[in-house]
Amino acid sequence: MPNYPPSFYEVTATPAPRRPALAGSRRADVCIVGGGFTGLSAALHLAEAGAEVVLLEAGRIASGASGRNGGQLHSGQRQDVLWLEQRFGFERARAMWDMAQSAKALVRDLVERFAIDCDLRTGVIDALHKPAYVDEAAELVEALHTRYGYDQIDLLGRDEIVEALGSAHYLGGTRDRGGGHLNPLALARGLAEAAEAAGAAIHENSAAIELRRDGKPVVLTADGEIRADHVIVATNGRSGPFESDTSRRVLGLNNFVVALKPLGSLGEHILPGGECASDSYFVVCYWRKTADGHLIFGGGESSTRHVPADIASFVRPHLARVYPALRHAEVAHAWGGVVSITGPRLPFVRAIRPDVWAAGGFSGQGVGLAPYTGKLLAEAALGRTEGLQPFLDLPIPPIPRSDWFRQALVTLAIWQGRLKDRL
Repeated sequence: MPNYPPSFYEVTATPAPRRPALAGSRRADVCIVGGGFTGLSAALHLAEAGAEVVLLEAGRIASGASGRNGGQLHSGQRQDVLWLEQRFGFERARAMWDMAQSAKALVRDLVERFAIDCDLRTGVIDALHKPAYVDEAAELVEALHTRYGYDQIDLLGRDEIVEALGSAHYLGGTRDRGGGHLNPLALARGLAEAAEAAGAAIHENSAAIELRRDGKPVVLTADGEIRADHVIVATNGRSGPFESDTSRRVLGLNNFVVALKPLGSLGEHILPGGECASDSYFVVCYWRKTADGHLIFGGGESSTRHVPADIASFVRPHLARVYPALRHAEVAHAWGGVVSITGPRLPFVRAIRPDVWAAGGFSGQGVGLAPYTGKLLAEAALGRTEGLQPFLDLPIPPIPRSDWFRQALVTLAIWQGRLKDRL
């Protein structure tokens, strides 16, 4: 994995406590591999249920995508309900919509219940750059209103989207009052503290290197082992040779972000309603303002082997397309991370071995779906799998393991997407 700079969230936060690496052998009801949203939520819910839980994180808590992303809490799955209805029928589409609604509710409940200071705010604007996309959005809003009973989303015309964004670039869009945005690293750290308070043990710098069986699963690290009744692999497909079922179905894309220095009066017209925003380009741009006036703007992707030396310069053309007046705005910090996607842009969630569950490929929807999936995986480890059923038989095809093929596939997809954006 590339060596990214720390995120803006990390460099501006109070340093987190360091957890000791695993040393020696110990027993657990459940061993969780991965200290992002999925693993932390699973650890919390298992510990609250009275299970003995040990979580292993290869680096620091939320050092991967969970602590580096744009912090947007979207409604639904990465694929909208019309897409899901066409492929799976209304019943499955409705079940997956309801799961995502529950996911948003869970995040809000966790923030409130544990008083997590993560700047959670309301509203997501989806900005559309093609007339055909505006027509499709009108159909989607109508379906959500009439078939799904969801009245928190409205269509925005040309004048309304200009006012909502402070940008004249887009033709229309939607405003979802049921979505929101937050500081993702603060959320993850709050979940870690809550999990520990409930009794979970967390070990950092403890990469899982091998999964064996001795009647039950055994997870090995460089300096220790966990003998557990159940294992949850929550690495989003990024656990190297430890577990390949998820990584075979997940592609990693570099995604890059900047935080601008506070804009003062220049920023007053940008997102004046306090929402966050994302757009309809294949290489999505997304942005939001922090409570202290920084504009966090994500834009630009590459294959995981190609990280620009100057991330700010790489993102700046995307920023200038949306806000020409910010072309030369001063960048406070720039960073990047990996977005893990599957072919159909739906999560891969499976029992991959007896007593071993895995999840990954949230495809940009992880702020809501990952903590909720962690909760469902916790329930599965306790013998209740019904909550996971809408995910379990989704067709998530494997991708050839060849590094060359995967890099070429990502590069081709990005170029095809750019071409589509221009047509």
